[in-house]
Amino acid sequence: MNMMPYLIIAGIICIAALIGTIMVGINPRDDEYEKKTKKHFTNMSIIYFVTFVPALILTIVYFIYG
Repeated sequence: MNMMPYLIIAGIICIAALIGTIMVGINPRDDEYEKKTKKHFTNMSIIYFVTFVPALILTIVYFIYG
């Protein structure tokens, strides 16, 4: 079974989510967003790091050894 279409779709979703997150960070609608920015940025960075890095490593391992 060819996994390439699924990987492409997953990559597009991840990139769209990243762009959406950055756009919200640039133009927040919440008036108190600036007060909470550091905590939000830290949380989002951890979430992206914990999900994206292993996904990237596993994708590379899949294509090398799979």
